[in-house]
Amino acid sequence: MLQSLSIKNYAIIEAVEIQFDKQLNIITGETGAGKSILLGAMNLILGKRADTNVLRNKEEKCLVEASFSLKKYKLKKFFTENDLEYEDETIIRREINSNGKSRAFINDSPVTLDVLKELTEQLVDIHAQGETQNLLDKFFFCEILDELSKQTPVVKEYQAAFSSYKQKQTRLHQLQEEQIRLQKEFDFISFQLNELVEANLNEEEFESIESELGLLQNAEVIKRNLAEAYNLIDGNEFAALSQLLQANKQIAQLTDFHGALLEMHDKLSSITDDLKSITRQITNVADATEYNEERVQELMDKQTTVNKLLQKHHFSAVKELLAMQEELQQKVDAYANSTEEMVRLESELKKEQKELFATAQRISKNRTEKIKTAESKVSSLLVDLGMPYGHIILEQKTADAEKLNAFGIDEIRLLFSANKGSAPQSLDEVGSGGEKSRLMLAIKSLVAETVTLPTLIFDEIDTGISGEVAQKVGNILKTLGKSHQVISITHLPQVAAKASKHFFVYKNHEKEKTYTEIKTLAGDERLHEIAVMLSGNNPPKEALENAKRLLN
Repeated sequence: MLQSLSIKNYAIIEAVEIQFDKQLNIITGETGAGKSILLGAMNLILGKRADTNVLRNKEEKCLVEASFSLKKYKLKKFFTENDLEYEDETIIRREINSNGKSRAFINDSPVTLDVLKELTEQLVDIHAQGETQNLLDKFFFCEILDELSKQTPVVKEYQAAFSSYKQKQTRLHQLQEEQIRLQKEFDFISFQLNELVEANLNEEEFESIESELGLLQNAEVIKRNLAEAYNLIDGNEFAALSQLLQANKQIAQLTDFHGALLEMHDKLSSITDDLKSITRQITNVADATEYNEERVQELMDKQTTVNKLLQKHHFSAVKELLAMQEELQQKVDAYANSTEEMVRLESELKKEQKELFATAQRISKNRTEKIKTAESKVSSLLVDLGMPYGHIILEQKTADAEKLNAFGIDEIRLLFSANKGSAPQSLDEVGSGGEKSRLMLAIKSLVAETVTLPTLIFDEIDTGISGEVAQKVGNILKTLGKSHQVISITHLPQVAAKASKHFFVYKNHEKEKTYTEIKTLAGDERLHEIAVMLSGNNPPKEALENAKRLLN
């Protein structure tokens, strides 16, 4: 519920503050006094964009602030999701600076206009003459029939499941597009990967190929040189090892005579042991070194393969080829995994579509059962609103399982006729602005029976009617106001007389400036205003008596 509205430095408003009643609030005033300006300021609260043209004083900022009671609305989740502090009494504020920059606040926390709109569209519904877009919406009446069927909770559960279903559909489409893209290069990727896998790349092994090849390709030289080295060390009685052993034997006989000779003997013993070890190693290497043509060819082929791959991919090291192999493998795995995920999603979607369709059919059936009731009630209200031959038809079209939507399988179109003998047609083809506005009032009244509506603001929807019809419009607004907050701008005394609270908008001329002011009317002031609405300024006694009758 809108509790108060404060406006500063907006158009010809210097500063006004309005405290609203929880039932029917009526705003009257002369044409041009500023009633539409109030709606313009209210639209800022609803997230509409603004510019510096709204600033009365270009040196100061414009400030519009509204206080709402949220006790009846289940909005705590919204506040949590948007990281806002929830208050039962919530303050919404818009500021427009002289440089044109605008800021929005919810409970003093800055928010974007999108967040502001998302909240306020649940709090306020403004309907001006000619605004019939909701009535043309093919899903608008789905919601109304759901309320009449008391199945809104079921529909919300369906919508949550449908949202998940659509997300999976989107994911499946993404995977399918990715598969198509990958398929175009998959054969090439697979060829490159197989080429690398078949090369059996090993960074350490490749580094040893060159040394092994060098050993094998020089086997004869190696064996010859090793044989010569062996002969020099231990090949005959005059070889180095034999000579050293004989020398050490001679020194061994003298160790008792001099300590230095003992040290020499030990060192020569160590040297001869090392030489013996070296000769064994020479023998082992020589025995193991044999020219193997098959092994040489195998190593050369391997070396050639790796070098070709390095050259082909413009790499300088095997580790780069291995990194490429890993990347290609990931792409191939992703392709395989996405195929598995696609199969899983297709299976889940098929099952969920079946379940959603079954729920949508039940929802549709319940709507169908309430269509005649809705048509009858709205048509009856149209009679009360001065359209004795006005009636509507709700044309229901159902889709198959392949065309599920957020409201199930239904599209419901409003057909309307205001005249006797005229076939109902689409609302954008028939009906005057006043007739469409009264139709919207009738539908709002129908919905109000079953659902908590936001604050309803009607901007001169009673234009073009008078007399008894005006009286009936007033009665409907008053009835609507008993269960919902209603704010109505009107020129009709019959409507104004039904107010729970009556506001009067007027211009205050001071020196060279004109201000829009607003005040609450009660008692004689209200009686006088209704009499003026009946007969003009300086109303006669008869007008005052008539105004009394309207108020009573």
